[in-house]
Amino acid sequence: MEAVPVIVLIDGDCALCNRTAQWFSARDSQGAMVFATNTGESARILGEPPGGDNRTVVVWVGSQRLVRSAAVLRMLQLLGGGWGFLAWTVGWVPAFWADGIYDFIACRRHWFGRPPACTLLSPEHLAD
Repeated sequence: MEAVPVIVLIDGDCALCNRTAQWFSARDSQGAMVFATNTGESARILGEPPGGDNRTVVVWVGSQRLVRSAAVLRMLQLLGGGWGFLAWTVGWVPAFWADGIYDFIACRRHWFGRPPACTLLSPEHLAD
């Protein structure tokens, strides 16, 4: 487990992003991840651009900023067990290809709908 919680910034206007954050949160038994919207106070304090980076999930591990497939792989590693093994296995895929797949899905993320409001997570997992 990380010394401090890892901060995960997602697009609060995206149903796929919200559901993915809920999925990770439900499996994060160690409480290693804290989720926030990419336009909230946490994002501003971390130095994210105004309005957030809507092209990617952003994971802050201390002062290291991870995006796209690297961010997702780090989140899977934090879950450990079989998910950590999956992250290790997929980690062998060249970043160019993994990011290409990530970008393909991210460009179509609104096909999954838009929530009426940010339904990110319950208050104990939400930083903003």
